[in-house]
Amino acid sequence: MKLFGVGVISSLLLALAISSRVEAFQFPNVTPDPDAPSYLFLPDGPITLLKRSETTGGKYALMESIVPPGGASPPHIHHEEDEWIYVAQGNMELVVGENFYPDPNQVPGVNAPRDILHAFDAPAGTLFYGRKNYIHGIRNVGTTTGKVLLVSDPAGFEHLIEEVSQPVTDVANPPPFNPETISLLAKTSPKYGLVSSFSFDQFGDIVADNNFPYPDNHANDLLALLSDDVTQVPEPSVLGGILIFGTSSAISIWKRKPKSVSKIA
Repeated sequence: MKLFGVGVISSLLLALAISSRVEAFQFPNVTPDPDAPSYLFLPDGPITLLKRSETTGGKYALMESIVPPGGASPPHIHHEEDEWIYVAQGNMELVVGENFYPDPNQVPGVNAPRDILHAFDAPAGTLFYGRKNYIHGIRNVGTTTGKVLLVSDPAGFEHLIEEVSQPVTDVANPPPFNPETISLLAKTSPKYGLVSSFSFDQFGDIVADNNFPYPDNHANDLLALLSDDVTQVPEPSVLGGILIFGTSSAISIWKRKPKSVSKIA
């Protein structure tokens, strides 16, 4: 019994330690475009453009990326938009750099200093805000396929995906990745203010540092940005709750009745 109590206390302390680092976020139910297209942007999994410039007035773009185990979006720098990364499924690892790179011609490790990339565990429910001009990236360190939602503010980054990627008609069965996409991405990225790396440690050394302060996720700003396209789910009324409770109670009593009779018999 004592061991059980110790185990429960340890689990609670661990949960508190984790929640103090990253508070779980509930992503709102955004109504996707009816013709949302999918592309094979990276070799690891398809990405679907749920909302595009054309339907958000250029305010933002929302994308859903499937990330198999070991899959990654290598560290990169956005110069024209901020980006939210939300882990919907799976166990991811996020990295964020320390240094500010305002010049789109700067490439860390080439003509600019290498950075220090701080790594964070990012379980399902994690919301991360990647500021433009800073390095960030994500990879699936779990054993199951993950799902990530990406929001760019303002919209426009999705046009890079459309320009360099292969269309995917069936997300469950994507075509083989075309290796020429990588070179096309390298040539086209500057047009969209993106500086990409092609390995996780190309831009800097990765450090797992639990003492590094987790960045503000700007959750309220994200909710305000998406508000026009969020599907409101009506809350159940008190009367509805009473009816549900009454029905459940009636079923419970009905189930118990035959059991008591059979026991007596």
